[in-house]
Amino acid sequence: MLALPKISDQVTSRPEHELVVCCSRTQAGEQTSARIKTLLEQRIDWDYLYRFARRHSVLSLLYLQLNTVAPASVPSEELSRLRDYYQKNAGRNLFLTNELGRIIKDFESAGIEAIPYKGPALAVSAYGNLDLRRFVDLDIMVRKADVLRAKELLIAQGYRCGTAWTSAQQSLLLRSQHNLTLSRELGRMIVELHWEVAPDLFASSFQAEQLWDRLERIQLNNLAVRSLSAEDLLLSLCVHGSKHLWTRLAWICDVAEILNRRDLDWAALCAQARVTGTERLMFLGLCLANCLFDAPLPDELKSRVLSDKTTYLLAQQVAVALFDGTEPVLPTLSQSFRFNLRLRESWRLRMRYCRFLFKPTDGDLGAVNLPASLTFAYYIMRPFRLLRGD
Repeated sequence: MLALPKISDQVTSRPEHELVVCCSRTQAGEQTSARIKTLLEQRIDWDYLYRFARRHSVLSLLYLQLNTVAPASVPSEELSRLRDYYQKNAGRNLFLTNELGRIIKDFESAGIEAIPYKGPALAVSAYGNLDLRRFVDLDIMVRKADVLRAKELLIAQGYRCGTAWTSAQQSLLLRSQHNLTLSRELGRMIVELHWEVAPDLFASSFQAEQLWDRLERIQLNNLAVRSLSAEDLLLSLCVHGSKHLWTRLAWICDVAEILNRRDLDWAALCAQARVTGTERLMFLGLCLANCLFDAPLPDELKSRVLSDKTTYLLAQQVAVALFDGTEPVLPTLSQSFRFNLRLRESWRLRMRYCRFLFKPTDGDLGAVNLPASLTFAYYIMRPFRLLRGD
């Protein structure tokens, strides 16, 4: 198998790291199960293991595999701790899924077509089980023309935006961003209302209307809903993970589980990546899923992915950050900028990304309330806020 040795070096730097990687999957397989048993014979720092898995949002998968493969090799108090987390996470996921179903039904009654995106829909599509993925908010995609109506429906249900936007600010956000966050119950219930998969300047026309033409049916509890096709879901996950420098193992698990579970139209997927300028973003996600979790790739595509020098180097950089301890360290603006520039394969795509950086965000709009005639000033303010790290 083609592999990246330096990624392997990071994984095996501590037995806890390798144990989390081996367990962060729904199906371990004979070879991986044997490795889990071997690792459990070593001296394991169980508190470190728990905190490292929690950092990467894979505690439910860790419990699943330890409890399935070698429960007798795990101290009873540690297995109980993991079981308690698993059950609480499963209960919260069920609660959030029921809330999602209620919102979608309300939207449908108002004539608004909605797509559940990530969250429960991803848990079902990629893992086949709501219990096995951690999510803390609900991502719902609607058409751009329906955003404001959908927002008002959520407000009628008790949700609120963090800032009371003026009409001019709302219009600017619809042009410059791709989602809007609302919450209720003191932030314990969060809905991200999307009208695009990614900002246009970040991922070209990836959020185009064709997404709506390729939807597929999935079952969320007793509710049949439409969600992204496997190909669009995979590419959107690679875009999201790359945007955030793949700082969480769970995001790579998502990609690996789709590769293991779904039959993909690789020709269509690769064509979409080329057209949208996200080919290297996809390559990096596939590279990490293959190297860390042995996710299957067609031989020709595997060779292309692993032979791209920039993808190779970026994968090494991601691996170093992934296994640097139990607490997440957010990348600096400079690190994120350099990383994302290297993901772009042409100067045109790099300039597009630079333009994306200077688009006003909700944080910019929340910092100062400008009248409609001065909304252009948010574009002037943006570079100064970036330099300050806002």
